[in-house]
Amino acid sequence: MSAAATGSSVAMGDEDLSRALFEQQWRVYRKVVECDLMEHSKVYGRLHHVLQEEVSGPFSFLDVACGDASASFGALQGTRVASYHGIDLSGPAIDLAREQVARLRCPATLEQGDFAEALRQRREPADIVWLGQSLHHLDSPAKLAVMRDIRRIVGGHGLFLLWEPTRFDDESREAWLERFEERWRICLTILTAEEWSVMADHVRAADFPETVSTWLAMGQEAGFSQGSELLQAPFDLARVYCFRV
Repeated sequence: MSAAATGSSVAMGDEDLSRALFEQQWRVYRKVVECDLMEHSKVYGRLHHVLQEEVSGPFSFLDVACGDASASFGALQGTRVASYHGIDLSGPAIDLAREQVARLRCPATLEQGDFAEALRQRREPADIVWLGQSLHHLDSPAKLAVMRDIRRIVGGHGLFLLWEPTRFDDESREAWLERFEERWRICLTILTAEEWSVMADHVRAADFPETVSTWLAMGQEAGFSQGSELLQAPFDLARVYCFRV
């Protein structure tokens, strides 16, 4: 949270403040996406490839922490998606997502709420579960609980694809944060000082990446029979994993 946003809380109600903070952070996020600073094109291109090449029939797609759903919408084009369900905590993000999923050629539903709670309560199965850049906000036991719920949801044949910040196996969180800031300084020609501050403050406060071996071990402990790394992006700060039953 920026100093300006903190100060505005005196004059603004909780709902107005929440929307103001969303809009501030969303502007930065959209700039990051549009400039491909986190290599969304590579990540969602790989997701599209998996959906096209490894999923043989029509499939249901569960988009966890879907945001505005624009990246997932692109990845689903040309696939045999039969239904879409997106979950996100942010009301403004869900509002934006409605415009995207309305263009899907399949039934689509959106759910506003905490994704961990939504997954815990969900009883409907899904063939493909996608979770990108959100699980790392939870502590390790909560991450594992989410992965166990996803294992239950995908049943006996589904896939779980995960894109999350990842530490090296011998790297502390503080060392990862330092590496993050060092790598991202090359983006300062694109982001303003204020935009960089919004992003860096968020990462330092809310990012708790696991190591490669821990992500894979969590998948095994959650009940998946196989976990593999598909991609490193952006830089070597995050990775895409595929967990199979």
